[in-house]
Amino acid sequence: MTVEPRDYSILDKLNFERKPVGVKFLPVKPEGIPRIAKRLSFCEMFKEAQTSPPFYVQREDLHCIEPFILGMEDPDPMLLSGLVGEADGLFEEARANRKVYQYLPKMLKGSVNYVAFSSIDRLTFDPDVVVFTANASQTYHLLRALNYSSGEMWSAKGTSVAACAWMYIYPVLSGEMNLTITGISLGMRALKVFPEGLIIISIPWTKLDQTLENLRNMKWTLASDEITGEEHKKRVDILFNDLRQKIKNR
Repeated sequence: MTVEPRDYSILDKLNFERKPVGVKFLPVKPEGIPRIAKRLSFCEMFKEAQTSPPFYVQREDLHCIEPFILGMEDPDPMLLSGLVGEADGLFEEARANRKVYQYLPKMLKGSVNYVAFSSIDRLTFDPDVVVFTANASQTYHLLRALNYSSGEMWSAKGTSVAACAWMYIYPVLSGEMNLTITGISLGMRALKVFPEGLIIISIPWTKLDQTLENLRNMKWTLASDEITGEEHKKRVDILFNDLRQKIKNR
């Protein structure tokens, strides 16, 4: 593993209360990074990395469905049956919970043996995905940066369970960003990982350079941010009329 030269300094402008965290999926043990020394659920690990030195985890550090979605082992038939969701009252019947496992994002079996975590200010590796913990205003700027130069749409995918699969794995496999809100997925809610209402945004390496470059190039304060309410409507009417006249006179 080599030091990643990517410049993340533009993110300082967003004044994140909680540091963005880089995550990397590895077939071999990372060099120069210690193994985690406490028991945490997979969905808690990026929170731990926000305030701790970098660390990695291996099979013995994982619980619940993590070994399955990381491709480390076959799933427990008890989980696949859907009986957990039915017994816990999260789903009406086992069939509803069982359906989730048909499309849950997961790595190919045997492809991942270790997962490394680091806040971006301590990164010594090129992350597969960067996970941001943001408020609404910070999210607004990040989402603008994602499509500022491309015009691509963004969307959110997830389920009532297994938030970790959608935060960490879906963006890597799909090449698309994803987002969720704290308090709407069972595991993170039960573990009280964060207060409710924060936005978790996961940006894969395929979108990361574009996002950072757009943050550097785009205007952060638009006319529509400063001229609001009824004055905004008036400004837009004038703008539209001017542009219609421009097209008419082409």
